[in-house]
Amino acid sequence: MRIPNTTGSTVLEEITINASKGGYTNAQLVQSAAIRAEAAIGGVGRFAGTAKHTYAGNLLNRYQRLYGDRGLKVNEYFNGRFGKGFLDVHDVDHKIIYDFKFGRPIMRAAQFNKYYNTFGEPIYIVDRYGNLIPR
Repeated sequence: MRIPNTTGSTVLEEITINASKGGYTNAQLVQSAAIRAEAAIGGVGRFAGTAKHTYAGNLLNRYQRLYGDRGLKVNEYFNGRFGKGFLDVHDVDHKIIYDFKFGRPIMRAAQFNKYYNTFGEPIYIVDRYGNLIPR
């Protein structure tokens, strides 16, 4: 979902306006964060990817600090029987895992198995255009 910035308002203001009207789901907030990160950072490669992950996570955290917890845990660390790692975004209220992929939107089997075996929740790849790709 793309949100045009035609009024000169900030990104967070635009998201807030629509969210306050009941316009955004958690999935749409995650999608919007990915789109905004891509637009703000651009570029390719691991350094750009890391910067985009950080930007998107900061946007989601800031939104929740200002307007209330939506159950979106950003960069959540886990260490379980099937491995350890960090989830990009974990929607704990709806039990969904979102994984940003700003390069090729592909999740390797090892990563999928680690996430799924640990949490048993649906996993969605979020690409640079905000598309949700079920894994």
